[in-house]
Amino acid sequence: MASPARGSRGGRRIVVTDDNTSKLTAVTQTLRDAGHCVFAAYDGASALELVVQLPFIDLLVTNTRLGTLDGPELMRLAREERPEMPIIHVIHDGGEEFASMPPDVFTLREPFTPEELLVAVQNLLA
Repeated sequence: MASPARGSRGGRRIVVTDDNTSKLTAVTQTLRDAGHCVFAAYDGASALELVVQLPFIDLLVTNTRLGTLDGPELMRLAREERPEMPIIHVIHDGGEEFASMPPDVFTLREPFTPEELLVAVQNLLA
C-alpha cells in the first residue's frame, strides 16, 4: 500500500501556482508526466487554500507575481500551516530575490528545462 503522502503512482503531492497560464500548464504537465499528483492554482489565494485544505501536500512551487496574494506572502502563510513543507520559488529571468524569503526556499530561475525542475523536486523531496 502506498504511503498517504504519495499519489496513486507513487509520486508526491505538489501544489503549483503561476499567474501565467502557459507556464502553469507546462510545469504541471512536467510534474504529472513524472508521476506526481499535481494541484494547479491560478493565483496565490487558491494555492494557499489547497495547501491548507488538502492533506499530505509535499511541495509548493510558486512564482512571485500571483495577484492579490504574492509569492513571498504565500510562502510565509504556507509555512505557518506546514513549517516543514519544501518550497520552490520560480524567479523570472531578471526578477528580484527577496531578503524576507525563508533561507531554505529553493530558487529556480527562468528559463529552466523540465529536467532542471525535476532534479530540484527530487533533491527537495529526497
